[in-house]
Amino acid sequence: MKKRIIVLIVIIMGFIKTTSAQNEPKHAINICAIAIPVMNMYVLNYEYLYQKRHGLAARIEFAPKLKGANTNGTMFAGVLNYRWHFSPELKNFFVGPYVRYRYVYGSGIAETKKYDYKVPEVNLGLNAGYRWVSKIGINVVLSAGYGYSFVKENISPYDSDINTAFSKFKNANNTNNAVLDAPFYGEVSIGYAF
Repeated sequence: MKKRIIVLIVIIMGFIKTTSAQNEPKHAINICAIAIPVMNMYVLNYEYLYQKRHGLAARIEFAPKLKGANTNGTMFAGVLNYRWHFSPELKNFFVGPYVRYRYVYGSGIAETKKYDYKVPEVNLGLNAGYRWVSKIGINVVLSAGYGYSFVKENISPYDSDINTAFSKFKNANNTNNAVLDAPFYGEVSIGYAF
């Protein structure tokens, strides 16, 4: 999967031409490279800068192997992010709101009881960050934010043993903490601006 994402970005970079009359990039595609080895999570970001200071960013997140406390799961998420840029270019500080929809599902065993779970979640929050862009288009983004989560845990069947096991799973490791009832927004990404 890592190789496919890297190959996709290299192919996109190969076909891209700068369309701005001022040769200032208006688009950026990034991957959160640190999330792959640290959290086994794949994250792809795209931002478009329009009317000089307004950025619209979209993000896709995928964690295929959540594990812990005899429970396994998978996570998919999509994020929309508005970024107001402090100067009329991608290379600068930005601030803005974000909305994220995340869906985590899987199954586990509590004592001798098998259970399934589904956790849809919506996060609303604010984030701020900085994008650095080189002369050849390589860019790096550092961003952090925090908000409020609207979560509905659907566990079937439900009893106190299963609830305890699921609570242990949620806190089993850094990936689980970051994707279950987690209103934190973070980005350390690298990519290409055009």
